[in-house]
Amino acid sequence: MKKSAYLGWAIGSFTSSALVSAVGLLHLRFMTDSLGITIGLAGMFTVLAKIYDAACDPLMGYLGDRTHTRFGKYRPYLLGGGLMAGLSMVMLFNVPGALSGTALWAWVVMTLLVFSTAYTVFRIPYLALGRAITTDFAERSKLMTFSVYGSSLGNMAATAAAPFLLSRIGSDRAGHGVVAVILGVLIAMGGVASFLLLREREAPEPAKAGEGSLREAFAALRRNRPFLCLIGFKLVLFSGLTVHMSAIPFYTRHVLGVADSTLGSIFLVQTLAMMGSQYLWVRLAARHGRRNALLGATALCAVAYFSWLFIPASHPEPYVHICALLSGTATGGVFLGLYTVLTDTMDYSRQLQGENRAGMLAGIFVMVEKGTAAFGTFVFSMAMAWVGFISSTGDGATTQPPGVRVGIMAALSLVPALAAVGAALIMLRYRIPGEAGPDVRKSASNAPVIKNENPVINKTVY
Repeated sequence: MKKSAYLGWAIGSFTSSALVSAVGLLHLRFMTDSLGITIGLAGMFTVLAKIYDAACDPLMGYLGDRTHTRFGKYRPYLLGGGLMAGLSMVMLFNVPGALSGTALWAWVVMTLLVFSTAYTVFRIPYLALGRAITTDFAERSKLMTFSVYGSSLGNMAATAAAPFLLSRIGSDRAGHGVVAVILGVLIAMGGVASFLLLREREAPEPAKAGEGSLREAFAALRRNRPFLCLIGFKLVLFSGLTVHMSAIPFYTRHVLGVADSTLGSIFLVQTLAMMGSQYLWVRLAARHGRRNALLGATALCAVAYFSWLFIPASHPEPYVHICALLSGTATGGVFLGLYTVLTDTMDYSRQLQGENRAGMLAGIFVMVEKGTAAFGTFVFSMAMAWVGFISSTGDGATTQPPGVRVGIMAALSLVPALAAVGAALIMLRYRIPGEAGPDVRKSASNAPVIKNENPVINKTVY
């Protein structure tokens, strides 16, 4: 596989990660602390947009599977989705100053819908493209490692560099607008670059008359038991992760009382830990199997989340960064495991059902990601409203009731830790039928690939 494919895959991961991380981290607080929207209403806007977004994901996957162009099935969407995503980032954080009341709400909802559509158009084809690039075990593992590298850099740009920049130019409404323009340009450039660098190695499939209906496609997915197990795992784990991510910017401002530079340094440490841990997780997966490595990363997530509870608010250094180091290391293993296992379930679907449903699988995979994001955001915003969180305008420097601190700490630590434990219990049931055991991958990698009407899956360790 060409080196440009690894670079293109990393850039695509950077693009989607920078987009969703920036919006997920900063936009809810931007609405409450800069636009003066109550947290209950801001949370409702976010949840409704994510529900719309999640509903579009399977349709995008279905459409991608049935797209036939000279550029491939999925590549054209990288270009259009990337450009649209960059524009949506600028619109979200550059709200016209003359808007207020209903007009302000309408702008917020409209821009959230544009963002949601753009993310769907880019993200679903990008994930589906992972199977089409290569089916070789070693190449696929390396490719997914580059995905984590790209995702880490995108996360760094959105959650570390952006808060550092906000701390310099001001964390007010205007400062958020400037940062959004910078991120928007990077995201649009990433969409163009990933389109140019990536290629689909599978020969384009001719359009078929009377291809399966959407209902038949869903019925086929229900028979893919390994994929359903993976989805259950992600559903539980990411619900807790979203609550944790939603709480962090409120934690640094309203519990620790520190500037956004500390928020940026937390995510910088997490991102570097994600990148630095990739060699460890790849070795563990090769030695103990992909499922077991993913289980180990999930267990470490539970420990890392729980450790945030013991950081002394009066003296958070260096404990806050130790917790960030643990969280980043664990998250690096989770994301590597998720993406490699996803492509394995795509292979299993192709072998079992004789039809390429990579787009549909990617659509469901991302739909769950967005659905849990909606659920987590709803839980956090409603909990904050219940404990009496006070919204404001400007930089959000408002004294909060005592119960707000307790609510933030529970969202930051206890809820995501329990979710990680529940997700690990689900993943214990994951199996690819017919896989023999830990030595299968090594023997299968040396075996010739038999060519017939149903592609043979490269035997891998699970």
